[in-house]
Amino acid sequence: MPKSKTKIGIILNLLKPQGNPEKLPTKLIGWLLSSGRYIFVLVEALVLIAFGARFKLDADLQSKKEAIEEQIPYIESLKPYEILIRQTQLKLSTIDSARKTSLDWPAVIKRVADQTPISVKISGINIKKDVGSGNIRISGQSPNGKELTSFITGLKGDNAFTNVNLESVGVEQDVIAFTLSISAKLMTLEEKSL
Repeated sequence: MPKSKTKIGIILNLLKPQGNPEKLPTKLIGWLLSSGRYIFVLVEALVLIAFGARFKLDADLQSKKEAIEEQIPYIESLKPYEILIRQTQLKLSTIDSARKTSLDWPAVIKRVADQTPISVKISGINIKKDVGSGNIRISGQSPNGKELTSFITGLKGDNAFTNVNLESVGVEQDVIAFTLSISAKLMTLEEKSL
């Protein structure tokens, strides 16, 4: 039998260090001396910038505080005017809300007068205000029923009035005496301008 040849070779393992491995503290010191010094310098620069900026910001804050304190006496001297302005605004808003929620009585009386025929004489008008409307009681005299009917029909046809009721009718000396009750609704600004 022939003799087998033995192969000569080197077994090389690249993953396993050949010699003494560096210890972790040695690697850390090496890294700090090479790359860490740049990080350290950068951090120190940031600290110095922040330290310098604090002095500037403190000086700005102090100057703003002094400017505000200089304005305090002037602002306090305007306090009576502010109180007066607030009172005036309150009065104006109260007047405006009262005007918006109240009846325009001259316009209501004018509408009644516009619907009144010439021969009908009004002897009395009683007005009572309710929330959002007003109750009107009209006493008067008419020479005939046609004029009274015309008056009532005109009031019913006017959109400012509701609940037009003839409360009482009587004849006195050839004249018809009557009493009407009417509800006048709250008119909006557009209706008031008509």
